[in-house]
Amino acid sequence: MKVSFNTNNKTSFKCAYLPPKDAAYKKLLQKGLQESFGILCNIKDLDAVAGPVELKNIIKKLKPANYEVGDNFRANFHLHTTASDGSLTPEEFLEKCRCWADEIFQSGKANDGLPAFCAAITDHDRVKSVQEVIALIAQKPEKYKNFKFVAGCEFLLHGYKDPHPAFEAVGLGFNPFDKNLEPMMKGFASKNHVCDVKKIKNAGGILSWAHPIVTPDKINDDFFAFLKTHSIDGVEGNYQYKRWDKEYVSAVKPMLDKLIKKFKMFVTGGTDSHIKSIF
Repeated sequence: MKVSFNTNNKTSFKCAYLPPKDAAYKKLLQKGLQESFGILCNIKDLDAVAGPVELKNIIKKLKPANYEVGDNFRANFHLHTTASDGSLTPEEFLEKCRCWADEIFQSGKANDGLPAFCAAITDHDRVKSVQEVIALIAQKPEKYKNFKFVAGCEFLLHGYKDPHPAFEAVGLGFNPFDKNLEPMMKGFASKNHVCDVKKIKNAGGILSWAHPIVTPDKINDDFFAFLKTHSIDGVEGNYQYKRWDKEYVSAVKPMLDKLIKKFKMFVTGGTDSHIKSIF
């Protein structure tokens, strides 16, 4: 990615009130941008990046239909880029998100308290593309005023009981420049343990168990209790199983929803696209 230096960004749009946690988060992003890209920006230039408080409020307001590709598609919190095993470059990801967000905004559907569109990059144990997207946003903030970006990563974690100790969780809303996360960012060579979740939480993130129906052996009280014990409080209950047998998904989904409700998990979702599409 070619990054141009911008030391005096001035934009015409107004940044909404920032809760203290979100302001502190964006100050950390400012520092990371300067250290990693030499970019100096104002906090308002990062308005298109969701802070931790804002992200939680968005997740609370989203409905299952908002994760479904179609006219009501408003959120996609599971996408991959060329930094891992995806086909989208950071620039392509951002442009597709911007176009869809602008279309939703112009349609008048974005007057419900939600961003027109919000999306996360969740590469496997990598944040390179996340950092680059934030850098692009910081340089042309007004271009992305209808879009809300969420810093993310899909972590492979070990530590559950044998014979299936590994599982994946999507981290959202953390500081991608946090130095304490660097040992976890080795791509498919990463050997992360569930105890490392505290590093993600300390970086401001929340975690959601990824594509649960892919691993039906874990849809039970024991595994949900395990997740809660390790501060993984969410589930991708709105994950799009387009390539899976519909009868199987329909049979397992009620069991999953029951456990989500029982353990009071928040719900996220996405398309898990690895091709050149956010849809």
